[in-house]
Amino acid sequence: MNQVDVKGPRECSDREREEFLKLVVQGGEVATQGLPNRIMTAETLGFLRVDNRLVGIAAVKNPSDRYRNKISDHSGFSLPEQTFLYELGWVFIAPAARGNKYSFHLAKAVITTVAGAGIFATSRSDNVAMHRVLAELGFQASGTAYKSKHGEYELRLFTKTT
Repeated sequence: MNQVDVKGPRECSDREREEFLKLVVQGGEVATQGLPNRIMTAETLGFLRVDNRLVGIAAVKNPSDRYRNKISDHSGFSLPEQTFLYELGWVFIAPAARGNKYSFHLAKAVITTVAGAGIFATSRSDNVAMHRVLAELGFQASGTAYKSKHGEYELRLFTKTT
């Protein structure tokens, strides 16, 4: 049985936050320094459990002005806070659970909590499956791809306005 839970980080138990952190780190695409604090400042956290086992996560994040400006500079696409208040991020499905459209359902559940607000997301340029999910959710590719500082790959910006 599949279950998606979406809640604010302060509504989560310590164990839930630890499990969330573990899967973010397993994804391998984010800076781990300060990650627990960034998780606590998220708008919402999403958890996907299959047969009571956590297999996926996603979040609506409250990006800092500094981060938003960095993404704007790298992508060449303006992300004013009044237009793009939130970021969809930390979308990760455990490898053994992939191929079941879980990322679509999980991402949809978390962004529904901020319906009506502009939101952006970044994804590896080679992650075609995630690009399809974002397109199905109403996001469009914006700006130009840019090199990630967390690995030998490029990132792509996607945006969704109201």
